[in-house]
Amino acid sequence: MKRKFMTLGLTALLGTSAVLLPLKSNQASAYEDLEKKKNDVQSKQSKNQTKQEKKKQELSELESKEASLKSEIEKIDGQMTDTNEKLEKKNEEIDKTKKEIEELKAQIQELKEKIEKRNNILKDRVRSIQENGGSNQYIDVLLGAESFGDFISRAGAVSTIVEADNVLIEEQKKDLKLVEEKETKLNQDLQSLEKALKDLEKLKKTLDDQQKKKSKVMKKVKHDKDHAHAELGSLENEAEILKRQDEAIKAEEAYRKKQEAEERRKAQEAASQNSGNSEASSSKPSAPSSSGFIRPAAGTFTSGFGNRSLGNHFGVDIAKRGSGVPIYAAASGTVYNAHYSSSYGNVVFITHNINGQTYQTVYAHMSSIKVHTGQRVEQGQIIGTMGNTGQSYGQHLHFEIHKGLWNNAKSNAVDPADYIPL
Repeated sequence: MKRKFMTLGLTALLGTSAVLLPLKSNQASAYEDLEKKKNDVQSKQSKNQTKQEKKKQELSELESKEASLKSEIEKIDGQMTDTNEKLEKKNEEIDKTKKEIEELKAQIQELKEKIEKRNNILKDRVRSIQENGGSNQYIDVLLGAESFGDFISRAGAVSTIVEADNVLIEEQKKDLKLVEEKETKLNQDLQSLEKALKDLEKLKKTLDDQQKKKSKVMKKVKHDKDHAHAELGSLENEAEILKRQDEAIKAEEAYRKKQEAEERRKAQEAASQNSGNSEASSSKPSAPSSSGFIRPAAGTFTSGFGNRSLGNHFGVDIAKRGSGVPIYAAASGTVYNAHYSSSYGNVVFITHNINGQTYQTVYAHMSSIKVHTGQRVEQGQIIGTMGNTGQSYGQHLHFEIHKGLWNNAKSNAVDPADYIPL
């Protein structure tokens, strides 16, 4: 009897082991890739965070540089405004001086006419003196006096004539000097103004060159800043995708744990039932089933994987006319992204774990989405309807399979024709 119980116990133990050993083997296989992908995602998240911090620092430096350049440009603008005002004022002064010169020219012309008249008078006087004997003529006038009173009268007249000649000569000298001084002063003023004008124009050109250089640098800094903003936005988008991928992988991991716990429970119940039977069962439990991928939509295969006229095609296209054409999940998994994209249109991304290998599938250009991010879906579940959204030409489904994680370069994309019937 004792031996019989030992035999039954050993049989139960062997039966249980037969159930659990394959499960552990499958579990290790299933978790190995999930764990690897989870570590890959977390490593990428860490690198992404480092890049974001670096890009934020770069952006901060560019914004600081932009602010500094803006301040310098404003300063140059102020100097330019001041210089333009001075130029306007200097041009007004030059116009005024030129006007004064024109007026002076008229005055000079009058003086020259007076001088010319005086010159003619003096010339006539000299000629008369030469023709009539010079100073002897004055002596004859004095000696011809009939009385002392007449002499005094004649002497006074001679003196007046001589004095008048002297005054005329002095006025001539004075007017000539005045003309020369005025001409010299106005010419000096004009030269000074023109020099100042040239200096201001030179300063304006310098400021204008500085302004152009600063504006050019500012344009580059703004371009770099916009580029940095775009790169930061791209990194933030990548971070969001990585976060969702991480969540989907963890959800798959949790689902598999729950599924395996259920399978262990069922195996233990079966083993317990076998232990109560006098004859041990020699049958082995069935291996975990895996249906792989199914075709995600009905319709005509219109475009394959690889190069084509519009560029490299990372999936296959399936087209069918009519409204409400259903799109199915090609395998069970977790939706890690369901949203609208300018290129993909309405798109759903699903993470799967099949036979220990992590896959991600993409369903693009749908007219409507029937699932949401983070949702667990079963193979064959309707996730949306066929459409023509995003960069699409005609109603169809663009379907991608990535052996591993989806990325912008689509480096893990594989030909869906190798995985689904077409």
